[in-house]
Amino acid sequence: MINLPDIQERIKADFGAQAEEVFALISAAVGGGRELNNPRIIRCIIFLADKNIEKLKVCVESAKTDPRDIMLWAEYIQSGPGDQTKRIRDFNKTFELSEIDVKE
Repeated sequence: MINLPDIQERIKADFGAQAEEVFALISAAVGGGRELNNPRIIRCIIFLADKNIEKLKVCVESAKTDPRDIMLWAEYIQSGPGDQTKRIRDFNKTFELSEIDVKE
């Protein structure tokens, strides 16, 4: 899954000289559990890391515990009182298309 072009390009763009370390971290996480071997989860992790390798490490660990948390944090915003949320991104799609025509 890490071999998808949009994921590779985003890692290189976001992490520059640290890209190889990021590839290694994500590859190790993906190999350690099939729940992380999913492009949606990987895109969510990269998005939430916000170009920071320490944040990326935290996101990988959070995804190992419960990948649904990562998807919630990356794809949804709180849209009302209580726990109401609205989906604003869909990382089943490439990074480029993730905010286009998002459906709940």
